[in-house]
Amino acid sequence: MKKGILLLMASLLFIGFTQAQKIKVESGDLVFLKGLAELNVEFVYPDDIVVGKLSQQEYMDKKMREAEEKEPGTSEKWKENYYADRTQHFEPKFIQLLEEYTSDLYVDQDNSKFEYTMIVKTTFIEPGFNVGITSKPAAIDLDITFVKTASPEEILGKITISKAPGTPLFDFGLSVGEAYAKAGKELGKLLEKKYL
Repeated sequence: MKKGILLLMASLLFIGFTQAQKIKVESGDLVFLKGLAELNVEFVYPDDIVVGKLSQQEYMDKKMREAEEKEPGTSEKWKENYYADRTQHFEPKFIQLLEEYTSDLYVDQDNSKFEYTMIVKTTFIEPGFNVGITSKPAAIDLDITFVKTASPEEILGKITISKAPGTPLFDFGLSVGEAYAKAGKELGKLLEKKYL
């Protein structure tokens, strides 16, 4: 019996490792990036993000209800923290690792003076969990489009990142933030190797 449980756990662990991050250039020609010194980045979180197996609204309602049941009066604070994680963890981690893996590219957020903009749209968040005896790492899916800052309706290229892995920490912001860091790192490596 113990052997069977160990085998099952090993199999689940192996499946987790084989479901690795994928990065793919979907469309466009990114030759305009050659020699680029500066890039504007804009983060977009549409209302239809899927969080785990729920819509974002369903996930938030569930977590706010749980926070309120655990400690009355804390649901609004949970909501504030949920949105604050974007600017405190997700975006800085992504930018930091992107810059670290692109040698001469300066990335700035919401800088309309730069000729090109990269729009990073989150389409899926796996929040992950850690309950001591079992855990599941966070993960994200991103749609990344490159546009001229002055004409954002004209898409120059599109990259998708799926299953960027985070960590199975207790803290949502830190756990998912690591997924943004991993996505930034892998995107940086791709751009440095093929386009910059």
